[in-house]
Amino acid sequence: MFILENDPLEAGRVYKSTGALPKNILRSTVYRAWERSHLQGANPHSLQAEKLSSLETERLVEQQSYLLDVVRPYFQILSQAAGKEPHAVMLGDRQAILLGLTGDEQTINSESFPAAGSLLSESVAGANGIGTPLAEEDYVEIIASEHFIEGFHPFTCQGIPLRNEKQEIVGVLSISSQRQDAGQRLKEILLCASRAVEAEFLIANLKKDIHHVLTSNPEEYQPLEELRQDIIQAHHAARLKLEVSSRMVAVNRLDYAKQLLQQADKSIRIFQRHAAIWRNLASSDVGSVETISLTDTIQDFVELLSTEANIRKIEVVTNWQEPIIVITEPATLLRRLLRYFLQSFEKAGKGGTLEVAAQRVVNSQVVLVSFLPIASLNTYPLEPTPLIFSIPIKN
Repeated sequence: MFILENDPLEAGRVYKSTGALPKNILRSTVYRAWERSHLQGANPHSLQAEKLSSLETERLVEQQSYLLDVVRPYFQILSQAAGKEPHAVMLGDRQAILLGLTGDEQTINSESFPAAGSLLSESVAGANGIGTPLAEEDYVEIIASEHFIEGFHPFTCQGIPLRNEKQEIVGVLSISSQRQDAGQRLKEILLCASRAVEAEFLIANLKKDIHHVLTSNPEEYQPLEELRQDIIQAHHAARLKLEVSSRMVAVNRLDYAKQLLQQADKSIRIFQRHAAIWRNLASSDVGSVETISLTDTIQDFVELLSTEANIRKIEVVTNWQEPIIVITEPATLLRRLLRYFLQSFEKAGKGGTLEVAAQRVVNSQVVLVSFLPIASLNTYPLEPTPLIFSIPIKN
């Protein structure tokens, strides 16, 4: 008998009748999920997920209220992208227990559809859009009959783990639709939304860090607080692009939506880099010496301080011949760069120019970094004096 290369319905029939897992007719990700489901005792004949009691669910939701609050705005963005199609956007905790969901009323109020408190680990519910991304620790799509249990066959589900700033998995974001081609439209916005959620975790930590700065180094508080606000504002702009793109996805303006998603995703990644720099600036810890791209770090600072430069109407120009790698302690370098940038802004004045240069010293293993502020009006009796420091170069 001829068997299709990918035929989960036939794979399910074979498994239920013989107990064998036909590897050759399942996608590799799905086969691994079915194998784990089988070994952990999931029942393929189940018509719905098992649930915690109402009291247990209430307690769990209360414990995870922070995660729910962070994700809730993105529930609405993803639901909007799904449009009028039957769908559900779901959040699970790191144990694959469903914490909350939103979507059209017919789907989320259906008796067969999982509700808050549902147990969606592969050991209980088989391959699905919550448990399988957690098991794989990656984005996963489960299409219709690729679900291990019968009750989930009407749905196509996508899910991706959510990670905190330590890269620990803290939950999973998922979207479920009754259209098998849903993944083609919704994958990119789901991935972008997950990165935006992770950026929200960073924002919360920045807020904690600024309180630490206020108590330990109050003289550094104001410039760091202004910088933090600029970073957060940039992320809010990225979220706005995500919201607009979700409306474009809903009406199938996919090319325009893709452009906006790419812009939002780029903004989120820049935010993550800038947030990491800010946390180093705010920290009082001194770490070990590392190998760092000096030129990339300076360029990050130019972007990071772009709002401040625009307010002062200062043009920042960078000058180096090639990428330069240095050996230094990161936090010390970042604090010195911030100090020199701000001092140079003051000297350049409104409408001035700041030239930041990095140049290798001939016959030496050091690089000179110079900040040359040039005022728009010649208010100096002498030529402007640059601020200069040196750093060892990586051999």
